[in-house]
Amino acid sequence: HKEVKRLVLQLGGDPLFGALLSAKLRCGWMIYTKRPKWKKRVEHYFVPDSASEERFELQGVKKDMFTKVGNLIFDSTPECKDLDEARRVMGLSEGEEAISFLAGSRPFEYRDGFAFFTCAAMEFLNKHPNYHVFLPVAPVVDENLLKEGLKSAGLNWSGGSKPEEILWEGPNRIRFIRENNFEAIKASSLAVAFPGTNNLQIVSLSVPLLAVVPMNQVENIPMDGIPGIIPMSVPGAKALKKKLVYWYSKRLKYASLPNRMTGKEIVPEHRGVMTPSMVAALVEDLISDPERLSEIVRGYSCIYHERGAAAKIARKVSDYFSSGN
Repeated sequence: HKEVKRLVLQLGGDPLFGALLSAKLRCGWMIYTKRPKWKKRVEHYFVPDSASEERFELQGVKKDMFTKVGNLIFDSTPECKDLDEARRVMGLSEGEEAISFLAGSRPFEYRDGFAFFTCAAMEFLNKHPNYHVFLPVAPVVDENLLKEGLKSAGLNWSGGSKPEEILWEGPNRIRFIRENNFEAIKASSLAVAFPGTNNLQIVSLSVPLLAVVPMNQVENIPMDGIPGIIPMSVPGAKALKKKLVYWYSKRLKYASLPNRMTGKEIVPEHRGVMTPSMVAALVEDLISDPERLSEIVRGYSCIYHERGAAAKIARKVSDYFSSGN
């Protein structure tokens, strides 16, 4: 009986889970990451850029243990489509503009994020009735959690079990987008998002980005390692989590991926306790300054856009299973 060869391939998330799973399955573990953690356990690392490569070399990781593959996020975004075509797909007429608000794909973000961004959108639209608002919904979003957040904010919607559009008496529409997410972003004059992978998808589509980091409920922000698995029901856990998040935030110069990758603020980002009104004001300031919007997009030229990371990882995994080791 020939033993079946197995492998844990981890393309994101907390490395602790990959370590635990590979130990449980007693198999190899490959991980796509920027930092060389669990060096004695990992079979092979995939790194996104030259900065990560240098970090691995400085920490003494052998060169045959890691491969620079590029950024997986760019593989997840379709080639940049024509703006006029995107506007046509999204039903925008001449003279109409749009803003996209992206609440992310992690429950702690979108549960309250859609409601937060909807309230910001309402304030903005009341002053700018020629704009539409798109709310792209990630495929992994739990619709019940989304509705729970909307309901707790006192918002109404059409579409029943799967919200399609916010019902309100103000000008123009606030629509949830599920099938043409990238067209919605491309058709927008500005995309507003929490830090996350969608930041680089926005970059890939050459759309100006405003990154916001509301610190209103920091105890809900997930953390890697042991702090991330401590139940909030444990006495003192919530207070400890808040301290850890604020400590980490102070150490983190930039939160959005474009700024972190380049080491400078090429997209505006705002961190702290904030209200929807504050976000609406930030949006208004940006859309009233076309030169600033153009400057943001010009800054994207600093970011390495090469696609093909997924294919490189697939080849390495195929070689692993083809080898006799």
